[in-house]
Amino acid sequence: MSLLIPELSNTYLNSLAIGIVYGLVACTASCLPYVAGYIASTGATFRRSVLITLIFNAGRITAYTLIGALLGIFSGLTRFFVDDTMLASLQIYSAIAFSIVTIIIGISLLYKNRKTSCTCNQPPLNPKWLTNRFDIGAYILGLSRGLVLCPPLIMLLLSSVLFASPVDSIAFAVLFGIGTAISPMLLIGGVTGLLLSKAPLLRNFIAIAGAIIIIMLGVISIVSSLMTLV
Repeated sequence: MSLLIPELSNTYLNSLAIGIVYGLVACTASCLPYVAGYIASTGATFRRSVLITLIFNAGRITAYTLIGALLGIFSGLTRFFVDDTMLASLQIYSAIAFSIVTIIIGISLLYKNRKTSCTCNQPPLNPKWLTNRFDIGAYILGLSRGLVLCPPLIMLLLSSVLFASPVDSIAFAVLFGIGTAISPMLLIGGVTGLLLSKAPLLRNFIAIAGAIIIIMLGVISIVSSLMTLV
């Protein structure tokens, strides 16, 4: 048993390190368009944009935790029934689900922004109220994005399934998720909100454009996923 402790300890550090590297290289590039579009569609300031990015990442970490828990609990079955073909299929279907959620969120934001732009003499939003508000849309967007199987996370969990307990699998997934969150996305998200807030006269236009971008990203993603199935 003592021989397993260093192995587990190293895997903890590896999980965090792999998450950091993946966050710097791939995660920021793949997630930032959705986050930036969401920030634009909500007319967020720098502080609010950072909060939205944190909530989005919290959703992804929640998804990674669920994946880690499922693979840990059903580790015995995983070794016999999970193969590359099955993982590829799950990734495609989870990507389709994420695309549908993205389109729904985009349509919801577009509706709210169009409704807001048609409302006359509307009082300005309270920044403190916005800051203290948990943005469920950003969380759901991050959660659904995180459920799209992440190859580095799956490889990490499958490689550790022989010696790790379900608790260890959850810890690996959480550390990996935290690692991906330690990326330029947090700063870039805040800067995006800061820059967009400098154009108050274009606020409604930017908000509507941001919602349309989210819808387009969802459509492109679902078309790409469906073409993979053909």
